[in-house]
Amino acid sequence: MNKILTLKQFQDLAFEMINLEPYVEVTGESFIMGNEDEGIEKVASVWGFSRYSKPGYEIIYDWVAKGNLDGFLIDMFNFTIEPYNKGDFSPIFKGAVVLDDYKEPFAGHEISQKLLELIKPEMWIKWIPEFLPEPRMLI
Repeated sequence: MNKILTLKQFQDLAFEMINLEPYVEVTGESFIMGNEDEGIEKVASVWGFSRYSKPGYEIIYDWVAKGNLDGFLIDMFNFTIEPYNKGDFSPIFKGAVVLDDYKEPFAGHEISQKLLELIKPEMWIKWIPEFLPEPRMLI
């Protein structure tokens, strides 16, 4: 049987979980220097996920880090991190059904939206920068 949480219980649990250090994994990266003469665009991207877990519950946050392409090579490593929806939505909450005030279950995309509204962006990304490449790694 699935666990059932009220919206308040879900919010409390989400705040508690987001403060735990997640498991972070980089799943792909793309660094292309570009060449304007040949029409090759400059690209600096890193993809991955962060998994926040507590016994019986998980929040999985898929992310993409995009480098600043406006300047020199070193600027490509000035990353902006944002949610990356490689599936239907991100973040994903697993482990319980969350009920609204009318005792109806929230859909997955509604839970995802609630998480993004509830938790400040800097809380999602605070553990990620240490896993991103640095300029010396290209050499």
